[in-house]
This record gives sequence, structure tokens and C-alpha cells, in this order.
Amino acid sequence: MSALKTPIDYKCLEEELHAALAADELYKLQNDAKIRAVEQGTPTYEHFRQMVNGAHLKPLDRNDTKSKIGVQWNPMINASGSHDSIISTARKSKCDKDNNKSIIKKSPETCEEFLQSWRTITDHSERFIFIWNLKNNLRNHIFRVEIPVSFFSDFMNVCLQYLSDMNDVTSIIEVLSILSTCNRFDLTICFMTKNERSICEEIFRQLQLKGTLQDKSLKSAIESLTVKYRIKIN
Repeated sequence: MSALKTPIDYKCLEEELHAALAADELYKLQNDAKIRAVEQGTPTYEHFRQMVNGAHLKPLDRNDTKSKIGVQWNPMINASGSHDSIISTARKSKCDKDNNKSIIKKSPETCEEFLQSWRTITDHSERFIFIWNLKNNLRNHIFRVEIPVSFFSDFMNVCLQYLSDMNDVTSIIEVLSILSTCNRFDLTICFMTKNERSICEEIFRQLQLKGTLQDKSLKSAIESLTVKYRIKIN
């Protein structure tokens, strides 16, 4: 069937529009928060990070601070039907797991969708494989605006753990190379915390050690990345 005759999926277009609007709104809020943080002269990077990450949060309404009378906080305690409550909770748990699996299977196109899926994965190997499968979409789609601060910190930890378990040096080098070409990457590197920089240094030490043993041609690629990530290895 010709592409011109294919029925338009309006629901899909609407979802993409809402996702794009939400991503743009989040970017605007975080960008304004960065400007405020610089103008206010935040004492540490951690204060800066908290202001940016909490840019989308709204203050509590007066009603939100009132005690909830008659609310049963423990769904497992129900004098009239504890058995039904347990079954309901179990079903909800299974449903949540199924939803998480479906989220991961769906290939994210936006940063918001990516982060939603990223947070559902707990195993570091699965996390690395997840981003590896999306490597061709990172620069122009998922991280089109910038690399989220919270993700970058998580990913550095994932790389270090993955590198400790596996000898798959080339995959890590390729993903790190792709991230270095993303928009505002230099800003991300400028605001690395002391702990993130320490983790980054350890990653490159292991890359240098394992990469040189596997293939000497990787040495120049690793050295080039150390410059981009502003890492000095003694």
C-alpha cells in the first residue's frame, strides 16, 4: 500500500505531540532553574542539581498538609475483607510488572519515554543493553536537547559495574563516544560532581587497561575520549 494511502494514526500523533510538549515544558522549567541557580550563587553543585531536578515540582496546597481522617494507610489490613485485599494487592503488583515489561519493550523516541523505561530497570547489565540497543537514537532523538543530569550519574555507575563484570570494552567506548556528541555535553561535564568524576576516572583506567590488552588500536580512541570527558589518568 502506498504511504499516501495509509490511514493516519491520529491517536499516535496526539501521543507524540503531548510527549513533545511535555519534554519542551520540562526543558524550559529546568533551563529557568539553571539560570536562577547561577543568579542566586548556589554554594555547591549538589544545590544546583537539586534545583534543576526539582524544577517541575509544585508547592503543596493547604489541603495537602491536612491529616487524612479515615484513610487506611495499610491496604493489607481490612477487617471486612483482608483476603480480598491481599488478592487485590497481588494482582496490582503483577499488573505493574507487566506494565514495566511492556514499557521496556516499546522503543522510546523521546527523553521522557526513555527515562520512564530506564527507571524500571534495576540490573546494570540490562540497563547497559537497553541503552546499547538505542544508541542510534541518542543524539538526534532521546538526548536532542541535553543529557539529563540524573541519567548521566546513573550511567557512569552502570558503565563501571558492567566493565567490572564484562570485557566488552568496545561497546562502552562506542556509547561514551555517542554521548560525547550530544547537545550540551560540555555543560554536563562541567557540572560533574567529585564522585562522578572519580567514577569516570576509574572507568577510563579500566578501559585503558583492558582495551590495550585486547586491541592496541583502541588506545587512540580511549585517549581521545579522555580529552572529551576531561579526565586525567596518572
